[in-house]
Amino acid sequence: MRTIKLAAAAATLAVALAIPASAQNEPSGQGLLVIAKMTGACGVLNSMIQFQTSTRMPGGEEFVARFWNVEAARLGLTVQQLSDQCDDSIAAYDTIWNAMGESP
Repeated sequence: MRTIKLAAAAATLAVALAIPASAQNEPSGQGLLVIAKMTGACGVLNSMIQFQTSTRMPGGEEFVARFWNVEAARLGLTVQQLSDQCDDSIAAYDTIWNAMGESP
C-alpha cells in the first residue's frame, strides 16, 4: 500500500514540477532523485539567506544575491523562477515523505 501511494505521489509531482522527460519516465526512481536533489540544493540556498540574516556580514547581502543570480542563470531561470521551483520541490518532497508514513 505504501509503495502504491509513493508511486502515485511521485508520478503526480513529476509532472507538476516539470521534471525532464527522462525523469518523468521513471517517477518512482529518477523522478524522486530529481526532487530530492533540488530540495537539497534549495536547502543550501536557504541556509545562505538565513546565515546572512543572522550574522549581518558586511557585503553578505550582495554575495547572496549574486550567488542566487548566478545559480538561476546556470539553470536557465530567473531568480523568481528558481525560488518558485524551490518552493515546489520542497512541497513535493514533503508530500512524498508523508506518503511514506513519515514526517520530514
